[in-house]
Amino acid sequence: MKTKFITVILLTTIYTIIRYVVFGNVELIQVPTYLLNKSISMASTIFLLFASISYEKGKMKKLKYWGSLSWYFAILHVLLSLSILSSAYYPKFFGLEKMNLIGELTIMFGVMAMFSFWILRNGKKVFGSRLLLRAIVGLLITAHLFVMGFTGWINISKWHGGLPPISLLSFITIILSVLFFLWSWISKNKQD
Repeated sequence: MKTKFITVILLTTIYTIIRYVVFGNVELIQVPTYLLNKSISMASTIFLLFASISYEKGKMKKLKYWGSLSWYFAILHVLLSLSILSSAYYPKFFGLEKMNLIGELTIMFGVMAMFSFWILRNGKKVFGSRLLLRAIVGLLITAHLFVMGFTGWINISKWHGGLPPISLLSFITIILSVLFFLWSWISKNKQD
């Protein structure tokens, strides 16, 4: 599992640097916060996918390992994002003086996803089934990513180096996670 962990970190970081520095217009001095934040957010979604696959296969130890990593990396993503949340870093989130609708919805869905993830991590049974709560977390993350990135996804000609945006790759990864969790939920309910 540690080899997989290191591989994910290396690949997401290399992809981020290639897409945004080599083919984009971001400078290397922005690696410690801005670019690492993108890499960490994508790694968090990949870890959640690993958790969903582990759950579907009935591997609870791996589910806990990957779920914990996804949670920790999501926290890092939130902290890094908040530290640079400004119109200079995220111009599409802001109007003249305040956040616009895209910014407001991105933050709202992100906060709701983190809150639901926190409830899941702390063993609270507020929403009933933990499996259903995992799917809710995934759906909130997809909403966060969709609102934030959709306009960039459809402009393929503007993709740096022809490489898909990290938000799109993360969106696809989370959709797969939700499908694995829902498939597991449906399978378990059929057996009952």
